[in-house]
Amino acid sequence: MSYDLRIGVKVEGLDIIAVIDEPQYSSPTYNLGKMFRACMGWDFEQGKWYNVAEVWPKIKHGIAELITHPGKYTKYNAPNGWGTVESAKEDLISLDECIKNNVGDSSLGTLQEIPPEHLWLRW
Repeated sequence: MSYDLRIGVKVEGLDIIAVIDEPQYSSPTYNLGKMFRACMGWDFEQGKWYNVAEVWPKIKHGIAELITHPGKYTKYNAPNGWGTVESAKEDLISLDECIKNNVGDSSLGTLQEIPPEHLWLRW
């Protein structure tokens, strides 16, 4: 089983969020749930939409934690090998890059420029 990471925007006049993108690594294993929550300091709920402006700092914090303090999170490595510090880092970096691509980062040459407060993330 895995999570389904998606980026979306609210549809004006309707109570729905339309999916516009997903990260390269869009289905991280459930085995990483405890590690994600620990490194990001965020107890997300699966299937719930979160405003990107509010959660993007938590994602960046998680990446920084996994890069600078990987040993702190090895206790969350899955015993079956499906979910490690390295794979969690790759998943979060992929999510960060997906957000950057949709927010519009001139250094990446993207065409879209959606403010983060108008983007939503489903975990």
